[in-house]
Amino acid sequence: MQIMRKFKQFFCIFAVLLFLSPALPVMSEEPAAPSLSEATAAVLCYLEEETVIVSKNADVQINAGSTAKIMAGLIACEVLEEHLSESVWITDEMLATAAGRIFDIPSGDRLSVEQLLYLALCGSYNDAYDVLACHISGSLSAFTDRMNRRADEIGLSSTRFTDASGIKDNAITTVHDLLKLAKTAYENDLYMKITSTMRYSSPATLLMDAKKVSNRNALIYSQETTAYHNDKCLGMNAGYTSSAGSCVVTAATNGSETYLCVVMGAMQTNTADFGYVLVNRLINWVYKTYAKTPVLAPETVICTLPVSIADTATEVTIHTLDALSCYLPVGIDAEKEITYSVRLLYTELEAPVEQDRMVGYVAVMYQGKTVGTLPLYTAETVERSSFIGSIKNAQSLMKSRVFVAGVSFFAIAFTAWMVTEAILLRRKRHKWDKYFSEKMNPAPHSMIDRNPSKRK
Repeated sequence: MQIMRKFKQFFCIFAVLLFLSPALPVMSEEPAAPSLSEATAAVLCYLEEETVIVSKNADVQINAGSTAKIMAGLIACEVLEEHLSESVWITDEMLATAAGRIFDIPSGDRLSVEQLLYLALCGSYNDAYDVLACHISGSLSAFTDRMNRRADEIGLSSTRFTDASGIKDNAITTVHDLLKLAKTAYENDLYMKITSTMRYSSPATLLMDAKKVSNRNALIYSQETTAYHNDKCLGMNAGYTSSAGSCVVTAATNGSETYLCVVMGAMQTNTADFGYVLVNRLINWVYKTYAKTPVLAPETVICTLPVSIADTATEVTIHTLDALSCYLPVGIDAEKEITYSVRLLYTELEAPVEQDRMVGYVAVMYQGKTVGTLPLYTAETVERSSFIGSIKNAQSLMKSRVFVAGVSFFAIAFTAWMVTEAILLRRKRHKWDKYFSEKMNPAPHSMIDRNPSKRK
């Protein structure tokens, strides 16, 4: 009976808990980053704050593959931006080593610079890259040297290119370097415009008919043509070589938050484009996991500062003027997980104090890292007290070096004058004392002393 009674009690408690469980709060866990085991190296960076969110083998040297085209395309856009309408005469030398993905540009034809840029950066055709390289530098080798010089300028210390299109498949880089290169390319409007174009209509030339060109990057394709499409992604580069594997470099934005994503050496059986799969995993995950979170509202009071030389106030309120949103994981408990660090430029303010005077900063901290800062300002005006100000000025004057030095000089000069006067007075008195002493007690005349016979 005892056992049965305890069993019934346990069953009743269990039933109550089961009934109430839907009403209990469930703590949401931050989703883990997607696995990158299928990639040789990868990095995902939040561009606005240059914060690396996900990284794998970031500083390990790997084969650059088709990412050489990012540097070649960037240089072409930088050099030829003002010459888009110019014509380029195609020669056999320009096409001598073109291989792999080619547009079959015929020798002896004329193409505009703009057309060549779209064939290269949008269509990713290797012969268009070779033509641009020879047009800019005179030869493929000279252009390769220029690529490496530009790499040094950007700070790509672990990168060396061997050709304009990457077809040689022996250039080296790191995803850390590629992140720097992607950031530089992202800042070039012409480069991003062309590489983000979904389709380009290549006009007819002397030896070619008009032709539609689709973007090589499957992330940019329309959803009807590829399963890899991502409407947040902007074009940059995608390709495959036997040594480098599937490589994808892209920017992604939702209008307020922008990411740079690099996936190198992605391999899977029968899937040469597996780099797109990994990029989509990372991009979709990060937009679900992180977001700009409002942290401080406008005119949030932070602290107060003491004020001196004022009749009406002894302190002034310090607050923010603007709102602050920080890049944080979705669903965090802001009250418990966010802290604030205040740095004031003054320990005390002296009236008059003007409203909206900048007096310091407030830093927002998450897990020991600063995720945002805002300047701090005075919230009101404090007038100066003329009476207290006069006393303060007098006190300041008495403490000033000039005043102390003047008083010291006066004291020294006065003392010196008094001593000098005393010495002179003593000498004068001594002289007069001697004079009167001789009058009162005249000494015998020297001639009388010598001739005593003449005395009466």
